[in-house]
Amino acid sequence: MPRDAAEPPLTRRGKLVRIAATLAMTLALGATSLWGTDDFFPFAPFKMYSHAHDPDGWANSTSLVLTDATGHSFPIGDNDTGFRRAELEGQLTRFREDPELLALVAEAYEDAHPGSPEIVAAEVLITSYELVDGERTGAERVEVAATWTEGDPQ
Repeated sequence: MPRDAAEPPLTRRGKLVRIAATLAMTLALGATSLWGTDDFFPFAPFKMYSHAHDPDGWANSTSLVLTDATGHSFPIGDNDTGFRRAELEGQLTRFREDPELLALVAEAYEDAHPGSPEIVAAEVLITSYELVDGERTGAERVEVAATWTEGDPQ
């Protein structure tokens, strides 16, 4: 964009301030990219996006399965309760320590699906898939990380 002829040129002090600010931001970005945590975002990468999985190993997938009063079990997604999978994975330690917290997720599902049968149980499942060259081999393991059953004292 052409500069207006009436606009004075940038002073030496103005140039130095801009250069110093640019250097400071570049150094902060570099340092937090190497040593930062998610708390430093946007100056540090989110860990979940900053590295790749080993194409020859195991990959995990966390899911939440509800069981209604008719005995029907089904996995739920983000839109079923407003509780995202990333939040589930982030709170996994809390669910393991206090499975009663799953009752709140069941309640959120019931609130979002009026008229559906009552939810009587919930499980957090971690399914691990074996990968070879980035493709599933068919081998998998399922771990029940937390279980809540209505009326069951933990």
